[in-house]
Amino acid sequence: MTIPERSRRRVESALDRLRREYDAVEVVEKTWKHPPAAYDRVRERFEAGTLGGAGIWTTDDDGRVLLVRHEDESAWSDPGGKQEPGETLEDAARRETREETGVEAEITGVRQAHRIEIRSIENQRADDGAEQRGNTRPDRPPVHRLIVIFDGEYVSGEVRPREGEIAEVRWWRERPKELLYPELAGFPIPAPE
Repeated sequence: MTIPERSRRRVESALDRLRREYDAVEVVEKTWKHPPAAYDRVRERFEAGTLGGAGIWTTDDDGRVLLVRHEDESAWSDPGGKQEPGETLEDAARRETREETGVEAEITGVRQAHRIEIRSIENQRADDGAEQRGNTRPDRPPVHRLIVIFDGEYVSGEVRPREGEIAEVRWWRERPKELLYPELAGFPIPAPE
């Protein structure tokens, strides 16, 4: 079985499990294009048994949502990151939230799942010398990955950013202007406006 088939099957199996455990799961389809070295790292993580990554859209009793801003970024997002081998997506989401924010969260559902096709591309030089994105590489077939954003509730912990990765962590009552990815604009912030 090819890598695209195996990775697609693994993602579909994970989505089936999430649907059984959490009912409806909204799935967003994406394609990411990486240079060969980044693609190779994704493929290695797939071969190690991981699906992708996860995070938690965490709210507190005051109706605020917990967001992070990574170093060298101006946009905000939910805390989350890569799944480690042998770790469930839920465990990855709880660990990443704790590591990035200092907060323990309880998962209550699935907010959204991103089914991602990772493709390897070559950067090429145009006739004028400018670098441009090239074609996908046939020797590096697509790898399918899954990123799950769980819904969750604050349990404990003092907010603090993870040194060397997270520049800022904040509870928000209203949506910040700059968001790391467009789907965040549709996620609810339960606080009254």
